[in-house]
Amino acid sequence: MIGRVFDQAHRIGMAVLVGVLLTGSAGYTWFDQLGWSGSAARAVLQPVVAARPATLPVAPPTATPTVVLTSPEPLAASDKVSFGLARVAPHLEAVDPTTSAIPVFAPIVMAFSQPMERSSVEVTFAIRPSVEGRLAWRDDVTLGFEPFRLAYATTYDVGVAGRSTRGVPLSGRRHWTFTTVSGPADVLAPGAGWINVPILTYHYIRINPVSFDRLGFALSVTPADFAAQMDWLRDSGYHPITAGDLHAYLRGARGLPSKPVILTFDDGYADFYTTALPILRAHDFRATAYVVSGFVGWPNYMTAAQVVEADRSGIEIGSHTVNHPNLTNLSSVSVRSQLIDSKRFLENLLGHPVTSFCYPSGKVNSIVAWQVADVGYDSATTTVFGFRHTLADRYIWTRLRISGGETRDQFAVAVTRAS
Repeated sequence: MIGRVFDQAHRIGMAVLVGVLLTGSAGYTWFDQLGWSGSAARAVLQPVVAARPATLPVAPPTATPTVVLTSPEPLAASDKVSFGLARVAPHLEAVDPTTSAIPVFAPIVMAFSQPMERSSVEVTFAIRPSVEGRLAWRDDVTLGFEPFRLAYATTYDVGVAGRSTRGVPLSGRRHWTFTTVSGPADVLAPGAGWINVPILTYHYIRINPVSFDRLGFALSVTPADFAAQMDWLRDSGYHPITAGDLHAYLRGARGLPSKPVILTFDDGYADFYTTALPILRAHDFRATAYVVSGFVGWPNYMTAAQVVEADRSGIEIGSHTVNHPNLTNLSSVSVRSQLIDSKRFLENLLGHPVTSFCYPSGKVNSIVAWQVADVGYDSATTTVFGFRHTLADRYIWTRLRISGGETRDQFAVAVTRAS
């Protein structure tokens, strides 16, 4: 009994103490750190005291707190913008392509709603099936992927993630698909004994820098003339193939599209990469580039990286020896070294077999041709004029030289007659 009395007295005493504190307090302030407006909303708790009747005695007043919201203190304009951007997640505003019949050299473009932290986006970009190419930012919100070459009639799945420059992860759609165009149909059944195919010989695609250099002029087709020639081939229904394609056709392994033609480029000059390759890609044309392995990386010649990119772009890379000697003047050992060393270098660089060869300056005899076959090449081209090819003469295939200064009509006549 005594314990209960003391406990009751204790509770009464605590209630009185709280009442005194609340009554004597002028109020206190509480801050909501994340109010609905996105800024610090302030709320004040104030005691509300009941009014006293005039004629009746009352007990000491008790306080009943209530919450009264007051207007938040205004933020500076820069703070409002900064805070708002930090809260909004970036998203993809547009992607391209997303449909079918897409060209095999079409770029993939992603447009974001906010400036993005570039490296975070780049490491997440993925395309399946896998394709080699390069990523390039056009500005802080637009990223492009330039494939070296897509496969025909293939559906690709593309995905990307990353975060904005303010560290907010990408939200919403992150994957899309597209399908590439079908390639030219094979209409020529494989295994024919012979076939007429113009094998065109190019060297430089440039404006000859030395006007009095007649040899240089003869070996130089201007970019404008080259583009016009490629336009004519496309408009006339020709389908560029490679030396490897021709060999596969003659041995019965593969068919060919209608009106085949082979574009060959000797020596591996830098302007093949800088000038010819973009024009070939724009026309969706393949070609064979015969590279002098010992000249790779020299001034005015393609670098190793450029040779690899040309290969991944659908260009067949063939060997043109180590340093472009006249093979008919070399010993058998030296010839074999030129053939094997150049082949090995290019295969190590590209990661796959190199099976096509071109004789420097077209110089060849039966001993040299036999060694070309013996070290593992499938075919070799000369500078002799001609256009009819068989499997038996695959180590002395003839070609048509395209010289600087030829008009489009002259080019058309030469190709038409050889088809």
